[in-house]
Amino acid sequence: MQKCTIYVRAYKRKTLQGLSSVTIKDLADVAAPPEVKAKVDAMRIFFVPDTQKNGRYIVTIIDIINAIWKEYPKADVQSVGDPDVVIEYRKKPPKTHDIWEWVKVVGLCLIVFAGATVAIMTYNTDTSLGKTFIILNRIFTGRQEEQPLLLTIPYSIGIAAGILVFFNHFGFKKITDDPTPMQVEIKQYEKNVEDCEIESISDKRRGEP
Repeated sequence: MQKCTIYVRAYKRKTLQGLSSVTIKDLADVAAPPEVKAKVDAMRIFFVPDTQKNGRYIVTIIDIINAIWKEYPKADVQSVGDPDVVIEYRKKPPKTHDIWEWVKVVGLCLIVFAGATVAIMTYNTDTSLGKTFIILNRIFTGRQEEQPLLLTIPYSIGIAAGILVFFNHFGFKKITDDPTPMQVEIKQYEKNVEDCEIESISDKRRGEP
């Protein structure tokens, strides 16, 4: 075989169900000449040690490159993806309980709503916003009112509008195509979890505590 370049883009995480053996195609995208790509995709790279229980395993890009070099020693293998792949093996598809999912969603909404309400009330109390509204209302209208609706109503509407714009959601629809702050935080959390899993599994492979 003449020398060729093989590009490998490994995934960060891959969930597999019921597979005892894993091929490179399961863990990465491969770019190479058609006849080479077909053989590389079909290469066995990992075997699940215990198919009777769920587990997490790790395959490094070095494992993939070494497997390719065994078949194509003259190939120039270029990694353009993640250095490690976390394999989440599941014996069976997870069962979903629609009622329980709705219970969790409603419970989370109630917790977030209560927390946000307390946070806003605490902020308003700490900054004496109520007294500030009374003073501002007296300055601009000349009237002393304990509940200056001219200021409190727009303020309340502004809080609601600000929350909608900040979280980029109205009901089930997004206002713009930009990712919401919640999506960004979730992705960052998932990335941190994956990095922690990779380090933990790598330590176990090296025999470190």
